[in-house]
Amino acid sequence: MKKKVGIIGYGTIGRHIFEKLSRDGVEIAFVLDRKAAANKMAGILFTNSSEEIIQKCAAGVDLVIETATSQAVVELAPAILGFADMVVFSATAFADQEFLDRLQQICQTSQRKLYIPHGAILGLDGIVDGQDVLQAVTVTTTKRPENLGRTDSSRTILYEGATRDVCKLYPRNVNVHAAIALAGLGFDKTRSKIISDPDSPGNAHSIEIKAQGCTFKIEVVSEPVSGVTGAYTPVSAYASIRRILFRQGLVII
Repeated sequence: MKKKVGIIGYGTIGRHIFEKLSRDGVEIAFVLDRKAAANKMAGILFTNSSEEIIQKCAAGVDLVIETATSQAVVELAPAILGFADMVVFSATAFADQEFLDRLQQICQTSQRKLYIPHGAILGLDGIVDGQDVLQAVTVTTTKRPENLGRTDSSRTILYEGATRDVCKLYPRNVNVHAAIALAGLGFDKTRSKIISDPDSPGNAHSIEIKAQGCTFKIEVVSEPVSGVTGAYTPVSAYASIRRILFRQGLVII
């Protein structure tokens, strides 16, 4: 049976996923997009109406993919998870513990799944697997000033502290931090550092983990392709979606 998905957001990541899934023969039930009128396509619902996509979910959708903003997650996830599984890329939405608890309760009631993909980084599975022995997790993100909405002429530390607070300050730039916090020690015990550096080779993320009997360090640098999104993120995003929709036989997760 053909898979049916909905997509929230039609920026760099959303458009990449849309194009790839369309080639895979997946039915696109809807695309929620602020510029819906300009992006009309034969046989596909492009809409800016939240009510319209909830109706589509109620009628039957296998998976809803969010690639927009944390605000979109807050506004739409509670209703969507009553009808369909959901993949959330804007993980900073979950820095609000009350909201996260609410979604977990909805998932338990509706028997739906809420997926958090690894996005711009590597090794999220290893962090999850090591939760019981983690002692310290630090995430450092370095970006060029223009990718942080700034004009710094020299290397500047913008934030250093708990991940929960940085999610509120830079919600579009630290989804990596939020995903790592969810996978590991949580938003209050995970430490975040944000650096603006005009000499940065790209969007650079360094994850340092100390655990009982071992240490890990993961470093990823991705050239920004538009706004806050690095070149690797759309590629990894699509691969995560494919594993959810089509995995069978030997699956590396």
